[in-house]
Amino acid sequence: MLSSPPLRFTAAAAVAAIAVGLTLASVTSASAALASAAPVSAAPAAASSSVDVKDPSCAADDARALCADPEELLDVRIGDVHPTQPSLGYDEVYYKLGRYSTELSKDAINKKFDDWCEANGQEEAASAAPGATLTDPSTFTCTVPVGSETPDTIEPMKTVVIGPGGTLYLTDGHHTLTSFLEDSGPDVHVRLRVLGNLSGLSQTDFWDTMQAQKWVWLRDVDGNAITPSQLPTNVGLSNFEDDRYRSIMYFGRDIGYSADGAVPFQEFYWGSWLRAHPELGVADWDQDDWAASLALVKRITQAQAALAPGTVIDQASGYTAADLSAFTKWNDGKAENKGEWAKLSVPYSESKPGKLAYMTAYRATLPAFGVTSPTPGQVLDTRTVVFSGTGVDGAVVAVTEADGAAVPGTTPITVEDGAWTTTGTFPSSAGGPQTVTITQTNGSEVTTSTVTFTLPDVAAATPTNPAAPGGSVGTGGTGGSGGTGGTGADTAATGSTLASTGLDLGPYGLGLLLAVVGAAALVARRTLRARRA
Repeated sequence: MLSSPPLRFTAAAAVAAIAVGLTLASVTSASAALASAAPVSAAPAAASSSVDVKDPSCAADDARALCADPEELLDVRIGDVHPTQPSLGYDEVYYKLGRYSTELSKDAINKKFDDWCEANGQEEAASAAPGATLTDPSTFTCTVPVGSETPDTIEPMKTVVIGPGGTLYLTDGHHTLTSFLEDSGPDVHVRLRVLGNLSGLSQTDFWDTMQAQKWVWLRDVDGNAITPSQLPTNVGLSNFEDDRYRSIMYFGRDIGYSADGAVPFQEFYWGSWLRAHPELGVADWDQDDWAASLALVKRITQAQAALAPGTVIDQASGYTAADLSAFTKWNDGKAENKGEWAKLSVPYSESKPGKLAYMTAYRATLPAFGVTSPTPGQVLDTRTVVFSGTGVDGAVVAVTEADGAAVPGTTPITVEDGAWTTTGTFPSSAGGPQTVTITQTNGSEVTTSTVTFTLPDVAAATPTNPAAPGGSVGTGGTGGSGGTGGTGADTAATGSTLASTGLDLGPYGLGLLLAVVGAAALVARRTLRARRA
């Protein structure tokens, strides 16, 4: 369920605004524009029926978001959208967060306001007040007022498909909306362009259509197939796996290929190609090393530009280098000191750092993986142990014993806000020094740490007689009868009678008792004989 109904912009106000001579370069408060603007349609063209299958409850001119037409613009809360891919290139988000950081940014107007204005169909930021935030659009302005959009300003907007029950499925913009959420929380609002309304389909038909339209990416970070039920339910780093192959491809945009969006999930397909070419060195990428990262981008993009147009890049889809917009000349034919490569190559020390420089600068601020509890050598008075520490947001931490099995009670935990914690309980048979391994998995990057601590000693076991019922010896009763001939039979009878009563005499108690009984019987016989004599 949506926490607040999305606002629909349904009339073709953009075209009408131009017709009456509105000036596109005018600067208008974003919040005021959103509050007062007429509804807007992204394009007047009629939608294909294959992507317009509305819920049966929708009536003509129904204003509910459930009933929005394809190409309409919906104002949504980003915490309410559902992803259509299981992973992100974390380093693309880290680049954006570096630009958004008040400590790291070198932009005159913080880049997050540019990104929001672009995503909202309003080109770029014009101004931002001190303390401006994405959760309050009245604190910044965009160059294009709402209602004055053009096809050029609408084209880079992020997209959504309306699913059964009105669920909003984000089909483009996972990295951007995740960056907004990480910076400003889930209550940021932004408009999304409706690709299709499939609210009238069953769940099965919905996902079949999503796959047929190529609006969903159902592969994990290793390239293995997943099901729609395995997709995250919200944006945010902790909800996604980290795909380093997708990350590095982002930095190669417009150097080895054109990021024209001709094929949905374009960079994931290129990531598949990278996995098939380990000689390019992505598996060994040190993401904290700016120079090494720059060299890796150059190596990859030069390999892209050397591909024949008909080279199949992704075996499963059959897409070729030409399909995925590979350049035939590196850096689009420009010299190294020109074009996108020149921009990317600028270090953080300069006034306008490149994307990789911001990415590595931001990564340097991330908490290092570590274990804070238990501390090395700590002596515990309980077998229930709280394991906690620091790590990279979105990474998964697991606690295992020497045999590789999970410590009982612990489960893999996702790092959030730079921290993780999980609790395990050791069995009563475990005591003394214990060594466990704690592993952080961040995409293909695995970091481990071991910690040794001491549990309470195992309690001493009560000795038992395995020969007795239940492992113990019974209580005594009377010995053999008749007063005569009381040898082995009497003794056995005595032991049997004792064992039947449940007295625990320990492993040697029965033998000692039998010896005493036997001695007493011998003394009794000798006494009797003496009297007769």
